[in-house]
Amino acid sequence: MIDYGRILKRAWHILWNYKVLWIFGILLALTAGGGGRGNSGPSFQFSGHPGGNGGFGPGTYPRWPFLREFGAWAEKNILPLFVHPEQHVATLIWIGAAILLLIIVTGVIFAILRYVSEAAVIRMVDEYEQTGTKVGFKQGWKLGWSRRAFRMWVIGLVISLPAILFIALLIGLGVLFFKSSEGGNTSLAVGGMITAIGCTFLFLFAFIILMAFLGLLRQFFMRVAALENAPVGESFRRGWQMFKSNWKSAALMWLIMLGIGIGYAIAGFILLIILIPVFILTGLAGLIVAAIPGLIAFGIASLFTSGPLAWIIGILAALPFFFLVLGLPLLLIGGWMHIFQSSVWTLTYREFKALGANLPEEIPAAASQ
Repeated sequence: MIDYGRILKRAWHILWNYKVLWIFGILLALTAGGGGRGNSGPSFQFSGHPGGNGGFGPGTYPRWPFLREFGAWAEKNILPLFVHPEQHVATLIWIGAAILLLIIVTGVIFAILRYVSEAAVIRMVDEYEQTGTKVGFKQGWKLGWSRRAFRMWVIGLVISLPAILFIALLIGLGVLFFKSSEGGNTSLAVGGMITAIGCTFLFLFAFIILMAFLGLLRQFFMRVAALENAPVGESFRRGWQMFKSNWKSAALMWLIMLGIGIGYAIAGFILLIILIPVFILTGLAGLIVAAIPGLIAFGIASLFTSGPLAWIIGILAALPFFFLVLGLPLLLIGGWMHIFQSSVWTLTYREFKALGANLPEEIPAAASQ
């Protein structure tokens, strides 16, 4: 039986005495997550003269010059996309393709940051426990930047497959409900709705249990890949063997961490209120920091376009930096939680391994990266 109290105290010690881990923790926290209508379209208009009451009502522009200019530009370039979309198919396709490309690029960047940081934290904590050596950020990044991180990404992808299947089942149930209500048979529609709702709750309950179980197994799969440099299939096999031999201790540690997580959520809500003055300061700092990339993007965009579009591009470039600086206090606190949780499971893994938790022979050191 492992000493749960000692593991928690040791993870707490590592958190506060190995501050380089905080950077990776922040990266993990950053990456873990009208009006009425008529037959002619929207009832509001941007058109009209700039006089009137200077408000935002129909047929008026705001009295501020920039907003007047933006209103005229939006009426000419944006409103037609919604009023007559069939006349702007090519434009909508280009917009959709740009959004899809942005999502893919952002997803790739976030995946790299997440799994490299996770591998780095696991290996840094393990090395600290073995030798007492603390490494800097550059050395820690090198520990994470390896094939191990890619294998961890593959493991995470495989574990997420049940979530994809669950979404597909929900879509299928939605289609079933739609088809049952389409025929006009009231009794059939009611029966289909009851069946769909019942199946949804059943699937949701089973899904929650399954994902909690896979989340527990994930802790061992990831550490076999990160610390033993095992291939993906071997990581699944050896991680399962370790869990199977120590499932009672693993389940109890999972319950302890669940309790800590609930306490963290409650404390986080209270901190969100307490930190309001800090958010005001970080918001002001965010405006200053975001102004630099925003102005750079505006200057570049001004070479190719003019008017509100250049301002929109500048604002869109500045927003991520503003929200990043604004949310730094929450990112730091979330990063602490990630480091603590990861350290707990790394120490638990080491305890199971030391107790002879039936890991097969080590992969030769020459194969490690």
